[in-house]
Amino acid sequence: MTQVTNDSHDAGDVGRRIAERRGELNLSIAQVAERAGMAPNYLEYLEQTPTAEPLPATLLSLSLALEISVSDLLGGEQGRAHGRSNAAPDPHLVTIDDEQCRGYLAGGGVGRVIFRSAGRPVALPVNFKMLGDDVIFRSENNGEVSAVASEEPVSFEVDRIDDAMSEGWSVLATGTMTPVRAVAQIHEVEALGIEPWAGGDRHTYFRLSVTKLTGKRINAVR
Repeated sequence: MTQVTNDSHDAGDVGRRIAERRGELNLSIAQVAERAGMAPNYLEYLEQTPTAEPLPATLLSLSLALEISVSDLLGGEQGRAHGRSNAAPDPHLVTIDDEQCRGYLAGGGVGRVIFRSAGRPVALPVNFKMLGDDVIFRSENNGEVSAVASEEPVSFEVDRIDDAMSEGWSVLATGTMTPVRAVAQIHEVEALGIEPWAGGDRHTYFRLSVTKLTGKRINAVR
């Protein structure tokens, strides 16, 4: 059988996407291997070997086990917005309590800091991590974020869309934001290991002190 190749992405991208999706579902290698009907050591090999090229049948088994499309595993959806699939037959929109909201934020990731700049609303995507109940991210020292007054209300939004299941959640944190200047606090936030994907001169840390958390989740009943 012909092996699948993906000319537009590194071979290791498939393994990284498998591992990432497995983590999202909170499944072990053994659990995913059982779902896919393959040996755990082979799944571990796929995740850890950049040159691995799984066969089409293997990709199909993994896509079913991970509740994701083969196209997603291969990175074919990178240039498209999430949420294009049809709604589930019986969707339920439910409110998420504070504890659940904090649970979704706890792992960090990419979110959007929302503020006003020059009289217009701005939503800036940033890599973030949590320090206690505060959102920490890095940005430019002289960028739009640094011009936001310490008393100005600021929001921070994080969401996750599952196209395969037509489900998702969204958390909105509201509070105020200040740059981290004190030496002791800088050491504390540096230890979080935040690495902005955008690169560049983003050496200033910002702390969003959260005063309110709200969230919604769509559950698809099948």
